Amino acid sequence: MNANWLPLFGTVNIDKGQITLTPVEASADSQSGTPSTPHAVVRSSLEFEQGMIEMQAFLPDSESRCQFILGGRDGAELFAGINVLGAPYGFAVFRGNKFEPLGGTGHGSQLAPNQWYSIKLHVRGSSIDLYVNAVKVASTSFPGTRAPLGVLLQGNGRVAVKAVKITDQERVCFVVMQFTDEYNALYTDVIKLTCEEFGYTVIRGDDFYHSGLIIEDITRSIRECSLVIADVTENNPNVFYEVGFAHGIGKTTILLSDRKRGKLPFDISGFRTLFYDNSIGGKSAVEERLRKHLEALGA
Repeated sequence: MNANWLPLFGTVNIDKGQITLTPVEASADSQSGTPSTPHAVVRSSLEFEQGMIEMQAFLPDSESRCQFILGGRDGAELFAGINVLGAPYGFAVFRGNKFEPLGGTGHGSQLAPNQWYSIKLHVRGSSIDLYVNAVKVASTSFPGTRAPLGVLLQGNGRVAVKAVKITDQERVCFVVMQFTDEYNALYTDVIKLTCEEFGYTVIRGDDFYHSGLIIEDITRSIRECSLVIADVTENNPNVFYEVGFAHGIGKTTILLSDRKRGKLPFDISGFRTLFYDNSIGGKSAVEERLRKHLEALGA
């Protein structure tokens, strides 16, 4: 998959698919007054949400940094790769004009200089695994969104990347609802068909309960999906547990409720909910509103 790259900050040389940092002394840091390490940010024409991204990175010294930049909600960005906030391998979130650590490993060790390293990210919903030279070195959770892929290069030498590759993975919508005939029709005729129009693979919690699997499989599926849709009409403990877990990890969640329910529980009353009437016309209306909601998510 061919990509165009554009430097947004710093100086780089782009030649035959290889991007090389040109170390130009940066201006002094506003807080310390000392020059910051030369760095560059380049952005790709390739968009990424979930699947696999890979690249080869050359580190001229053990302190050099090379990291993927992934898009997140509300302008947040995830930096993932080598030498992240003091960790040889790890993650950091940039939001509100500052970096926050999001997990790292390898403290107390250094990478060998003058070598090419293979860096790979496996992104499944909000679950992200980092591999270096085919070894899984760190994992984290981050609610990402589809956005152009970026790369950070930083160091006093010619840090470089090449062979950037993206392998997209299907997006999964996990549906949480009571398993009765009334809701089965809503799932089959409205939710599943509408989400499939937008390229989602749709699965439902009863796929797990019927096979006798435990709650860890449910929570893993929520972490690894792109979207959760939950019908909260009934006071079902399993439904509310799974909705709470999804909200707790920042998962994009769409709530549905039959108007017959009336007032929602306090804990979810502040969330946007698509109300519907249990009729042919009512299902058509919620189908249209769900479609607009998916469009707004950029699906």
